Amino acid sequence: MKPIILLDIDGVLNPKVRPSDSDSRGPQLSDGKVALVRRLATKGRLAWVSTSPTDVVAGLEEQLQLEVEPLRVPLAMKESDVDEPTPKLRSVARWLDRMDAAGEADWDAVVWIDDVLGPDVHEWAHNYAKPVLLEKPSPDQGLVEAHVVAVQVFIDDQGGWRSGRRALT
Repeated sequence: MKPIILLDIDGVLNPKVRPSDSDSRGPQLSDGKVALVRRLATKGRLAWVSTSPTDVVAGLEEQLQLEVEPLRVPLAMKESDVDEPTPKLRSVARWLDRMDAAGEADWDAVVWIDDVLGPDVHEWAHNYAKPVLLEKPSPDQGLVEAHVVAVQVFIDDQGGWRSGRRALT
């Protein structure tokens, strides 16, 4: 099995709006980000964890041309979530639990790449039933080679998975 890779968009992929004379529509990813996301997609099942509008996400998926369509984590955030160190944590935890209970969680670990990961998510990851890797890109650079390498090292660390050790960044 492979991990589920929870992937944010803003602050991680940082799509840009191209000039209107371009034949592309909507925000576009740089060639470098496309290559990194495609590499991630070979390492596990992608799932969007983003507040970006559905049409933006669909446009990015069209640009990425992945073999397996990413899942989408519904973010049913409450006003109080905005004040939390990791505002998406409640929604992500609920979605993962629901997928597991429904027998649809065919992954053996969780990778979460988001520019807004607070101390609360580290506690959650430590107590989660499966190994968790947290990667927090800086919002100005977003996803870089080092993050993809960290995911690969986490995946390759089979002995760490069996012993229950969790890799946290």
